[in-house]
Amino acid sequence: MKILLPYTLSLIFFIQIIFGQNLENYQDEKLNKEKVSKSKIFKKHMTQIMPAYIFFGQYAFLYGVTLGGDAIISGKTPEWANTIWLITPLLGGFLINEGTKESRKELYNIKTYDDESTFFYTIYYLGPDISSINNFEAKGEDGKWTANVLKANTAINYPAMGFRTGFYTNSLGLDFEMSLSAHHSKEQTAFYNFTGEIYNEQYGRYVELPTSMEIDLPSHFLMLHSLYTGLNVFYSLPNFGFTPYIGIGAGMLYNSVQSQYPGPANLVQENNSLALDDMSFNWGGHGFLGFRYSKSDSFYYFELRPTFHHFNYNSGNGKLSEIDRFTLESLQFQFGIGTSLFK
Repeated sequence: MKILLPYTLSLIFFIQIIFGQNLENYQDEKLNKEKVSKSKIFKKHMTQIMPAYIFFGQYAFLYGVTLGGDAIISGKTPEWANTIWLITPLLGGFLINEGTKESRKELYNIKTYDDESTFFYTIYYLGPDISSINNFEAKGEDGKWTANVLKANTAINYPAMGFRTGFYTNSLGLDFEMSLSAHHSKEQTAFYNFTGEIYNEQYGRYVELPTSMEIDLPSHFLMLHSLYTGLNVFYSLPNFGFTPYIGIGAGMLYNSVQSQYPGPANLVQENNSLALDDMSFNWGGHGFLGFRYSKSDSFYYFELRPTFHHFNYNSGNGKLSEIDRFTLESLQFQFGIGTSLFK
């Protein structure tokens, strides 16, 4: 947790730079009530309200992961634990939204603007996906072995849920995004490529393993939760009733990896316990092709998103401790509703 604060503060400063904000103290500045720039108000929105979501959202996510882990320790199913995990940050987001309601109302309580051509919005969305763990690499901390799995199938616990806030013109758009996602490995047979020798607890010595082998993995062998915080930029294509657009996005991931099994090298379940409970920062990116149907103060949209989320963590114990890394690749089907910030 010591690294949480600097990462959060760095992200806040990064957003301030991206949106060109270099403002004086908000309490000492009064908005022009006659004619005001929407972009100026939006910059205030990003620097005065969004930091609350970024900062407290991290802690709500962490608390949800902790409660989900406690549920497994108390004997609850992974499905129940994932439900507890989901409810906690969603409740946190609702409380943050309620806590900033008056600030938003005061900020947007102006009726005359000088840049009507730009649409400023907030989106709430769902994003089911088809996903898999790709290029799984494990390396023994003793340096005596390495293993990799090209692909392992995963499934979603719940569709990704998130919000976006930003703007678009006739051609370009930019928005800030936060989302929650949860996946787990399916029951399957994984095919490992192995080099070196590994410690055998039964014989108390290192033994060589075949260069390729099969391991039967149970459902929920790995439980993955992520809080994503990032930026998207997109370009609108010619309109034909719907507005198509293409874009890219990238940002920071706050990842949780949990399991009732110590690690791939030690496939013995520890009942009513979390043998693996690791949290770390990493990064993710995506491209997207979207279609937007606009109305006067709102719009509906659908996006196809190839997504890449990176994980890196420690697992196993004793002489079977290892360092694992992989990429969670998915094709997300994101759909949502956007509403104007100035309606």
